[in-house]
Amino acid sequence: MLRRITTASTAMLVASVATLGLGTPARAAPGDASARGVVVDLSAAVLGTPVITAEQTIGTATAPAAGGTDTDNQVVSLPGALGATASGTVEVTATRAAASSSASAIVTNFNLAVLGVDALDATEATATATCPQIGPTSADTTLVGLELFGAAVASPEPNGPAVVASAPVVVPGMVDASLNVSLTRTETTTAAGATAVAVRATLGLSGTVLGAPTTIAVGTVIVAEATCERPPAAPTAETITPDEGSQAGGQTVTITGTGFISGGTAVTFDGAPATNVTVNAGGTSLTAVTPSGAIGPASVVVGTVNGTAPPLGYTYLADGSAAVVTGLAPASGPTVGGTTVTITGTGFTGVLAVDFNGLPSTDFTVNPAGTTITVVSPPNPAGPALVELVFPAGRVTAPEFTYVAPTIASIVPNSGPNAGGTTVTITGTGFSGATGVTFGDAPGTDVVVDPSGTSLTVVTPPGPVGPVDVLVLLPGANAEALAGFTYVAATPTAAVITPDEGPQSGGQTVTITGTGFIPGGTTVTFDGAPATDVTVNPGGTSLTAVTPPGAIGPAVVVVATGGGSSTPLDYTYLADGSAAAVTGLTPTTGPTSGGTPVTITGSGFTGVTGVTFGGRPGTGFTVNPAGTTITVLTPPNAAGTADVRLVFPAGAVVAPRFSYQTAPPVIGTLTPDQGPTGGGTTVTVGGFGFVPGGTVVTICGRTISASEVTVASDGRSLTFRAPACAAGATTVVVSTAGGASNGLTFRYVPRHLPVTGDTVAGPLTVGAMLFLVGSFLLLLTWRRRRAGRIG
Repeated sequence: MLRRITTASTAMLVASVATLGLGTPARAAPGDASARGVVVDLSAAVLGTPVITAEQTIGTATAPAAGGTDTDNQVVSLPGALGATASGTVEVTATRAAASSSASAIVTNFNLAVLGVDALDATEATATATCPQIGPTSADTTLVGLELFGAAVASPEPNGPAVVASAPVVVPGMVDASLNVSLTRTETTTAAGATAVAVRATLGLSGTVLGAPTTIAVGTVIVAEATCERPPAAPTAETITPDEGSQAGGQTVTITGTGFISGGTAVTFDGAPATNVTVNAGGTSLTAVTPSGAIGPASVVVGTVNGTAPPLGYTYLADGSAAVVTGLAPASGPTVGGTTVTITGTGFTGVLAVDFNGLPSTDFTVNPAGTTITVVSPPNPAGPALVELVFPAGRVTAPEFTYVAPTIASIVPNSGPNAGGTTVTITGTGFSGATGVTFGDAPGTDVVVDPSGTSLTVVTPPGPVGPVDVLVLLPGANAEALAGFTYVAATPTAAVITPDEGPQSGGQTVTITGTGFIPGGTTVTFDGAPATDVTVNPGGTSLTAVTPPGAIGPAVVVVATGGGSSTPLDYTYLADGSAAAVTGLTPTTGPTSGGTPVTITGSGFTGVTGVTFGGRPGTGFTVNPAGTTITVLTPPNAAGTADVRLVFPAGAVVAPRFSYQTAPPVIGTLTPDQGPTGGGTTVTVGGFGFVPGGTVVTICGRTISASEVTVASDGRSLTFRAPACAAGATTVVVSTAGGASNGLTFRYVPRHLPVTGDTVAGPLTVGAMLFLVGSFLLLLTWRRRRAGRIG
């Protein structure tokens, strides 16, 4: 019994379609085409028990990517299905060609029964999709004899509303069960492709399960489906790399462009097919192996089912595959090269050069017939050499060429002094082109080769005493005479010693230049005392040595070998304090202003050039003739303990330390002692105990900062600029870290009165004299107390 579907039933079917996720099929690649006859995808279960299971595709065709047609003919059946049967016949076709891709599906006498009910029948259902390379795409379907549940129904309109129907069925576990079917028909075209589906049936179940209304999506059945994609344009070819290769082929080239089809692209070189054509995934690049070809340009064409690309240019290069070598003469020559060689044979046209052991020959020529080549051999080592004809894209081997080594027959004279300078004549063979002669590792000078190449003359360089190998240096191979020349010891000469002075304790490395020095056989003495670590350079022209200890003053330096002794050189030993011993330093303390007389006692002070206190040189330095006593005045210094060192020309000796202690400064003179009230007068203060960078001046109740006070290096005078002040007398006081000085009077004079004096009072007054004497006694008492001499 055929029943009209209610609104609720229609909603159920729509929901079923949504649940199945039916959408637009995945887009195929350009030029693809495919067809399917019947596609069954049904599955349903009630209370966990399957009632319908059927999944089958009957009849498929896919157009070959490289072009052509695929077909399939099938009888419809659903082997192994549960709750569903089907019958009919299927014929599907898919074609891909240069101008068009297309697909068609024809299903005849189709019947689908579900749960024992005749659900769907069609006498004939067809679907056709056509996609030309140029022009509109098309999708067409036909339906003949369509029935739902045994009753004829009108075919659905393409892309229109669904035709729906239902019929009662028996389903275990479901009360009042109905099978619901919705039919649609699709004809879709786009700019790139087309899709045609004659029938898409969506099935569902509805009824009551355990007292509740229930709907179950069963699945879909497709009858006759065809799809296609518009074929792309013909391929393009843009570059070929490399664009030249061997005439024998076998070279892998890369071609870039568009529209290449994997498995469906051919490449030809002047019509001959390349091999191993491999296309990348994007169809924009391929590699291929060249076939053999005629020497010269060739046309390269890339083709697919969609057409051919404009040709690219490629050049076949001569590789010698057609060359035949029959002879090479002469077959030998000297290692210096220069032999004219003739090679005979055929197929030499295109030869670029001839190599001997990989080295290019010179003066290359080939006759027009390509049967004779002449070259001049390059230098090479003695022995057989590989001779190759070099073509643009290959090499051809010719008969071997043998290089003959030069020889040394005699060396006259065969001995001479190790200082060099002996003129030697060497005779032998193959000396033409000689670049030099070595004796041991040292090159000789003034090499002159006889034009015959059988003799040469050379001047020996300095060398070690004993026999050395003699080599005539030649391109390709050298002529050698083992132990061919013997150096005999010559009287050495000594020209310069650097440095020419050093410490009396020795240990200084000196360099002596000259001639005739022998490695391992040279001694150096300083006033007869041997130096150590004597090292001679290979040429015998320089040595280094470490000086022994010596007496202060000049010393005679002599270099000696088995061949004699050199003329002496002069060296001076300088006092370094190594013989000095300090036993005492008195006093050990004094003011930071310096000026303390210090006596240093001991021995070995002869040669002392000065004494430093904390790195600063003392003044008034004297040393007694016996070298046992030094007197010196301390320089100004910062408070604290200072290192004391006796300075020698080549060293220093540490004495006991001296302690600088702070004390107030003392001032004795002001120059001038008056100035205008407007200030600006530069005043010089004389006295002692002034500290550079640490002294301030107070005048007229104002403090002149240390940065504005300039203190002499001996700490005995300073200058400052007087500030403006009211007319009258004021006191000047100098202060350091040791305290404040006594005060002197400075008088400010109004601007309209002349300044009449320059100093405190010309010759000191009795009061000033008494003040200075008293200050000196106070300072002396302070020093003695510091030194612990009085209580």
